[in-house]
Amino acid sequence: MERMQSFHSHPLGRVGWVARAVQVLSAIVVLGIIAWATRDTKTVTVIFTLVIAVLTLVVVACSTSISCIARRNKWHILVLILTDAALSYLWLTSFVFLALDFNRISCRVIRWNGETVCSRKYTAEAFAFIAFFTTLMGLTLEVFYVYYARPRAIQKEEVPHEHHLARNLDEAGLM
Repeated sequence: MERMQSFHSHPLGRVGWVARAVQVLSAIVVLGIIAWATRDTKTVTVIFTLVIAVLTLVVVACSTSISCIARRNKWHILVLILTDAALSYLWLTSFVFLALDFNRISCRVIRWNGETVCSRKYTAEAFAFIAFFTTLMGLTLEVFYVYYARPRAIQKEEVPHEHHLARNLDEAGLM
């Protein structure tokens, strides 16, 4: 009987772990920059991106945990597919909002203290795109896993009752 690999131990899943790590790191960078930006501006774009960055960290942690706990079930990949589909759409929307909002403003304007903040804006925009791209890459890897690896429920190996009895007697010191 052939044993099925869960997504997390499959080669596609290992690449997916890298994509998920880059996604989380990008969300942390965007979170830091956008949290800094909320001091000066509280536009819808900034608040939306801040919420998406926080939501990404929470949702990725929860969905990955649920998928790892339920890896013996056939549906363990469904949690990751649904969350990556939703997050990829949200990150794309966030990237578009940031691009529209930040690219309208000239970067030749220098603030009163000589600080130019365009580099932070462009960094937030770039990492929002990286978060979108890696989320989409993770979603693609998960869909490839479903179609090409053909996951089935993992069957527990049947252990004869005599083995359990012998182990219990041995642990009790009777053998």
